[in-house]
Amino acid sequence: MDRLSRIQARTHPNLKSWKTVGVSLEPEDLSILNQRLQANGFRTLADMVRAFIGQEFPVSAKNDSLERLLLRLKEKSIVDPVSGEPSLTFYKNIDEESFKRYLLAKYSRKYALDLFKYFKRFAQLFFTKPTLVKTENGRNRGWICEAMRRFAEFYDYQYQNPELKLVVREIIERYEINKKMRRKDILWIAEENYLDNAIKTLLSAFTTGDLAVVVRFALFSGLRGEEMLYVHDKPICERLASCNCENLHAISKPNGYSVVVVNRIAGLKRCYFTIVPSELWEEFRGLRAVDRDIRKFAHVRIKEITNGKVTFMDLRKFHYNVNVRSEMKESGAEVLAGRARTVSARHYLLNELDLMVEQYGKVWGKYLEV
Repeated sequence: MDRLSRIQARTHPNLKSWKTVGVSLEPEDLSILNQRLQANGFRTLADMVRAFIGQEFPVSAKNDSLERLLLRLKEKSIVDPVSGEPSLTFYKNIDEESFKRYLLAKYSRKYALDLFKYFKRFAQLFFTKPTLVKTENGRNRGWICEAMRRFAEFYDYQYQNPELKLVVREIIERYEINKKMRRKDILWIAEENYLDNAIKTLLSAFTTGDLAVVVRFALFSGLRGEEMLYVHDKPICERLASCNCENLHAISKPNGYSVVVVNRIAGLKRCYFTIVPSELWEEFRGLRAVDRDIRKFAHVRIKEITNGKVTFMDLRKFHYNVNVRSEMKESGAEVLAGRARTVSARHYLLNELDLMVEQYGKVWGKYLEV
């Protein structure tokens, strides 16, 4: 059928029986499809198909942003692994299984797979339509930025070209993709009596056994679930001075509290060091396992005890709110929560550690008696 006949068939459906063409997509891909349709001036998938049939799409002329990106790729010798030439779709021809293995070797399985998922889902938008990435919510943009940074590192590792890291950074900064990614941390518990009563309720319920040690350690340390697993399994180095090894470094203070230097960075999440009661630290290290199952069970039991008002993840928020109300104030609380700059954490660790331990002991000491 020639083009005129097709136009007549669309205009006068009685001239020809219409055919329905369908496509199967993952649920999470629907929003991406709608975004890309809108970006190219289409309201529906049918509009795009009609334009494609009428040779109106795709438009051969590239917009300024794509021309600029292609120029940068040429300047930086960033090429398609298959063709060996600069290409706007160079990211599509990387060895995805190698990239996945690279991530799994560096990070926890869940975190690595999440990074890989965000790369697969948003790479095309990031490199060709970064303005659309900016419309995503803060959480998604945080993951997208991190996934693209890790992809650039992999590209350097695989093809010995560090220039892609600069291009990724330029895109993030030019389009302000990393602006306002997360809400500022606030004191989400307004009533101090509620905070105090909630902590005492939990400590009264978890007094003995492995589960009690897990819950108490989560509360007193403020560590995330994966960080708890990390500090439980990681060896402890006996050298305390001028040691840069990857193991933990722990020191027990005379007032009954221990400082555990962690230095763990996983994507956007950082943990410099934490302070915990020394006896609790020894009990925690003596546990057989601190895997996801026992943390999940702790989460269920906490919800049961508090009628769904508190979760396992809330223990970290309790920890922050107690610290920020103490003499260490917000600056010290931010360091323990891993949200401060590295230089600030180093300053506290080298110059104000004893004072911080003393301040920690004053505010948390009353809970040790529960």
